[in-house]
Amino acid sequence: MLLRLFIVIVSTLVLVGCTASSKLQSTLGNKYKYSVSMVGPGKSKDMLFRDEQLIIQFRVDEPGVRFQAQNISPDTMRIDWSKATIGVHGLVSPIRTMSTFYDTTKEQPASQILPSLGVVRDVILPRGNTYFDGTQWRIDDVLPTTDANTHGMRATIMRLVGSTIEIRLPIECGSEVRPYVFSFSVDSVHQISWSDYRPAPWIPPHPPVKGLRPTSQDNFTTVVIAGGFLGFLRYMMTLKKVPVVE
Repeated sequence: MLLRLFIVIVSTLVLVGCTASSKLQSTLGNKYKYSVSMVGPGKSKDMLFRDEQLIIQFRVDEPGVRFQAQNISPDTMRIDWSKATIGVHGLVSPIRTMSTFYDTTKEQPASQILPSLGVVRDVILPRGNTYFDGTQWRIDDVLPTTDANTHGMRATIMRLVGSTIEIRLPIECGSEVRPYVFSFSVDSVHQISWSDYRPAPWIPPHPPVKGLRPTSQDNFTTVVIAGGFLGFLRYMMTLKKVPVVE
């Protein structure tokens, strides 16, 4: 009897999962995943960069580019978010970070201060990729990950192999300001099953929508790339700090 009940429960869960996957596919089309590597300032499959003052590692996922940075210099470091930009396939935009993920004002993120040996984990995404459409919050992908069941959109996604994402981070360390430029290339893209897709758990909950109005006229350059919504894997809170080498 217990075995029969267990089989029924498992079968029900499988059917629910398949139904959810089918609904997603019927609504958004097929799902795709990109493989991305760093190509500048140096090549790195692990998307890791280091010089005498900074260790930084990136991960490109659906709504944005997550990173962990450590100040390994003896001086205090400051990331000037107001001058930071992200470019996707040649389209450049001001950025959002975790602190401004659902910000409806026109203010730029505050500067990030890093003391010597300090570590910061954050996310960078085009400012226009998070917006309130009048009824709900929307989060667009950096690169399109769904094809709406059309051959044209699928072809567009496949043509993104070889395209680039570029992040400019003006970083002040001591009396020197360095305009770091990090470039990433799409190495490949492949279709995945909706049943294998897991939305990211770290994306902040949507704030209350009462009284909010659309923010499409944000007076900022918007990166407009067709795509689905939600998702990238747990990383922000689980990425280990890069050890400092004496």
